[in-house]
Amino acid sequence: MFSAEVKAGRLLEIRLIAPVVPEDIDQMQERLNQLFDEHGEVVLVADYTRATVFSQDVATRLLDMFKRARGRVARSAVLLKPGAVFSLQIERLIAQAGNPMRRCFHEPFELKAFLGAAMSREEHLRLVQFLAEEP
Repeated sequence: MFSAEVKAGRLLEIRLIAPVVPEDIDQMQERLNQLFDEHGEVVLVADYTRATVFSQDVATRLLDMFKRARGRVARSAVLLKPGAVFSLQIERLIAQAGNPMRRCFHEPFELKAFLGAAMSREEHLRLVQFLAEEP
């Protein structure tokens, strides 16, 4: 399951919750295309703390999605649970996507510091709310 929306400025909020199937990634790509068309370049925050290890098919589609977003994302930060095998999988996918402005974090404080340089005050306030919400 996923959600993808912009509630403030150009802060694109994504949540992935297990189980994630290939069709979810395809639908998310369609949704992201809509949001990119509406908002132009975005600052992306993704909460993957409730997702689990992806199948190879899902991982491949996610990597393709990361690569397609190049040029449409000013900065991207993914929040992960610390120490999980899933974290290693996502970190590897992000490294393969080859975008230094896309990073993984295990602590919300570090994530906020990374994204903060690219956000307005309104977006920053919304980011704090997003990170505090229960999915």
